[in-house]
Amino acid sequence: MKRKSFFLTALGIGFFFLGIMLGLALSAGVVWGEIEARLYTSFTATSGLRTLECPLMLAPAESGIVTATFDNLTDELAKPVIRLETSHPGGARQTSQALSLAPGTTQTLNWTVGADDAIFGRLILVSVYQSQYRQLPSRLGCCGILVLGLFGLSGSQTFTLTFAVSILGLMVGGALWLLRMRSLGGPVLAVTNAGGVLAAIVLAGMLSALPRWWGLTLFCLALTVLMIGVIVTEFILFPTVNK
Repeated sequence: MKRKSFFLTALGIGFFFLGIMLGLALSAGVVWGEIEARLYTSFTATSGLRTLECPLMLAPAESGIVTATFDNLTDELAKPVIRLETSHPGGARQTSQALSLAPGTTQTLNWTVGADDAIFGRLILVSVYQSQYRQLPSRLGCCGILVLGLFGLSGSQTFTLTFAVSILGLMVGGALWLLRMRSLGGPVLAVTNAGGVLAAIVLAGMLSALPRWWGLTLFCLALTVLMIGVIVTEFILFPTVNK
């Protein structure tokens, strides 16, 4: 009976920390790409381009579509120049295209990127710049795309699989952990509560990565590392403090 209890407890902890590590890796990958994209670009603008859409992840043999929508909210014809800058191992590549936007109209542009554009082995960095034209301000949007494929899956499938396994690990591991520890108090209850807080922070980080709210994701990553440090210090390295 004791052996079974120990096995279930170890299994729960193992599943739980698998979920934590996968969630941490997923969030960190998104934040890494977003920060690198902003450091890599050679453009500056007066405002952000909020309509830029990029894949979160692409497989090594896969190509993806980058989409941006441009609008003219002024009362006169606007002819901004749109510049796309993509990373490349041999140096950044740029293309440009002039638009003609009547007052109150919008236009959407699409570009194709692929693993050939990756630098650092894993990142495709994209910048889309809209030049200023009379009353129309300059705008800039940046994004990073992680290049990773597992088991022959596409990038979106790999991202979804990792996300799902992380959630499953947190749920199954947390349930087993709570089932084995709920009747105990003191330090065991404290570390269980700390684990619940840690899981919530990791989940918030993954969810914030989906819309690329990288500032919030970075904040959650910092909290995750802090919580892991607290758990290791308070309950593993110096457990006598809590007795």
